[in-house]
Amino acid sequence: MDEEFQAGFECNGQKATPTAPLPSVCPASEFKSSLINVPAPNTGDNDHNPQRIAPRSLFDISLGKNNIFHREKFKTDLDLTAISVINKYALHNFLSTFSGTHYVTPRALTAKITVNF
Repeated sequence: MDEEFQAGFECNGQKATPTAPLPSVCPASEFKSSLINVPAPNTGDNDHNPQRIAPRSLFDISLGKNNIFHREKFKTDLDLTAISVINKYALHNFLSTFSGTHYVTPRALTAKITVNF
């Protein structure tokens, strides 16, 4: 149940929920996923047309300023970072034997102040 919901599965427009699974019989032509590209019926081929994580673009932004107070002895730096700016619920495949597929990190904002002396 929950696995179907987490994968974004739906059958004929009916989405799986954490407590209600998809119908036990779902024709391949009516099966979809919002997170995984599922080949059309009778076109799947593990070598030439496998199921894949849906492609997407991820955006991170980082801005910084050195010596913001223009001092010589104690220099203060400021850095601002935004991870996953679009904040989209999605899967990401690292194409690595050791890390595999993960959910995209939700949006995170970080500020850092550094004092150099």
